[in-house]
Amino acid sequence: MSLTLKGRFAPPGGFELEVDLELPSSGVTSVIGVSGSGKSTLLRLIAGLNRSPSFQVMLNGHDWSTLPAHRRPISMTLQQPALFPHLTVAGNLRAVPGGSRFDEAVSRFGLEGLLERKPAALSGGQQQRAALARAYLKPAALWLLDEPLSALDAMARARLAPMLGELCRTLGKPVIYVTHALSEVVQIADHLVILEAGRVIGAGPPGSVAAELDHPLSPMIDTGAILAVEFDTYDEAHDLSTLRIGTQTLRVRGNLSQAPSPLRVQIPARDVALALERPLGTSILNCLEVTLTSLAPTPDGAVFAELECAGQPLRARITRLSQDNLQLVPGMALHALVKSVALDVRGDWAQLPE
Repeated sequence: MSLTLKGRFAPPGGFELEVDLELPSSGVTSVIGVSGSGKSTLLRLIAGLNRSPSFQVMLNGHDWSTLPAHRRPISMTLQQPALFPHLTVAGNLRAVPGGSRFDEAVSRFGLEGLLERKPAALSGGQQQRAALARAYLKPAALWLLDEPLSALDAMARARLAPMLGELCRTLGKPVIYVTHALSEVVQIADHLVILEAGRVIGAGPPGSVAAELDHPLSPMIDTGAILAVEFDTYDEAHDLSTLRIGTQTLRVRGNLSQAPSPLRVQIPARDVALALERPLGTSILNCLEVTLTSLAPTPDGAVFAELECAGQPLRARITRLSQDNLQLVPGMALHALVKSVALDVRGDWAQLPE
């Protein structure tokens, strides 16, 4: 069973979206790309807000291509909450046709003290919580989230993201989450789709797609590897968590003792340095034993070193001069150095709500 998105959409203005995707019909699929890459257009095609005779949308064998938007069993949340301004929060929730989990939605999104307020009396984060609760109440076969946190300030995102992450993990329905920030979804995404100028440049599980995100056309989509790790200990004096990757350890900032397990750590290739021996007298806390599996030159003159670390892939972006100086060849045992300050998994998706 799957969600099939296939075809071409070319509205007036020169932009063209062309995809051929078979997405899982369960879990969270994150669609990532820079502004103008076609993320929201793809979501609007799924929802039926944009339509094209040459674009097919099919969920679990049911063709939605000819269905108008109001007949598609989807629940959609946009960047702006779009609440009814003349209704209270309670009125907005009760206006959902078929909504039968009012008390559950109120409790899940922490709206107990806001029910009699109208949208104008709510903060941006409170409005988005009400919008998500309204979407949660709508009977739907598919959830669409179009950058639901992008309009919020950092503090509001930090409060709302764990709530949204927990919802995505427990919803039991397929979720399509559009964002320009991989860090928003790295902890909850089961599947990634990377868009660039209306084309798919990577699709699949986070671990296998991670290397493709260093695509030379995508400098704003920054990663190199996504490692699955387990929490070990927390050093309160230095505000550092020690994580386990096999028999090795990785130290990152913040207290991750309450984070879901396994935890995903995003390690940009540009933040990984290589050494022939374990260095002494350095400020870099993380030194991982790795094996060099391959070397691949890039069009801009750099080299990607593909590494294996405790059975998981890691990547380093180095210069050709560094390759020559270290006399790198596949099969070499090396040490990968990663700054702890380059790894920040404390925030949005790292902790469950209290």
